[in-house]
Formats: sequence, structure tokens, C-alpha cells
Amino acid sequence: MCSSSPPARIICNDHVLANTLRGQMATIAPNCEVLSAPDDCSHAPFCRWLGESHLSNAGRVQAALIEAIETLERSRHAFKSRELGLLRQRLVVLSRELSGSSE
Repeated sequence: MCSSSPPARIICNDHVLANTLRGQMATIAPNCEVLSAPDDCSHAPFCRWLGESHLSNAGRVQAALIEAIETLERSRHAFKSRELGLLRQRLVVLSRELSGSSE
């Protein structure tokens, strides 16, 4: 699997089966995450499986930023506004700074 692509995620509510899958996937797809609990997800603030009830305040802020960025990106052709484009870019930078990401 390419290191620049996001990890594959398998959701399994059975903890015993999830542990078995982790062992098997380690050799087949080392970047694969097997999720059996909300804390297992490395991308927790953005994980739609978790829902907002499992997120901290920082996680909810991060998720809201991502949602705003995605909305601005989807509507950028409908609203050809330089200000909205600059706002989107600032939100992307802020989101990366908050997540500690160097992407």
C-alpha cells in the first residue's frame, strides 16, 4: 500500500475477531486499521463511524472545520468569490495546525 494513501479501515464490533484480524492484516496490509472501539481509529475526529458523541471538544472543532472546508470546496464553482477561496485556504492551514499534520 502506498504510504501517501490513507490506511484502510475495517470495523468489527467483535473484540476477539478484531484481534484475530489485526494479527492477520499485519502481514497482508500493515497500514490497515481494525476498529473495534472508537479509540482505535487514528483519524478519530473525522471518522463518520464514531459520531460526534465520542468526540472531545477539540475533535468536534476539527470535524466542523473539515466540514466547512469541504462545503467551501464543493461550492467554489457556484460562488466564484476570492474571499471565500482565501477563507477556505486559511481554514485548511488552521485545520492542519490543530491536527499537527504536516500534509
